[in-house]
Amino acid sequence: MSVTAIAFTFLSMGAFAFLMWTLVQKQEKNDPKFEEKLAADDRRAKANRQAAGQIQQQSPQEPPKPTS
Repeated sequence: MSVTAIAFTFLSMGAFAFLMWTLVQKQEKNDPKFEEKLAADDRRAKANRQAAGQIQQQSPQEPPKPTS
């Protein structure tokens, strides 16, 4: 590949990334409930991490305890 082709590829990728970033910024600015959605996502992620941590705390050598 020539240096020109590589430079063109990087420039076009940068331009595309900038365009997508500006579009996302506009969309976020026009969404009044965006912060609420982010907070809800954070709460769900925290709950999932905690649930996964509880599962991983069980020793793999121990058989599961019966619940009856």
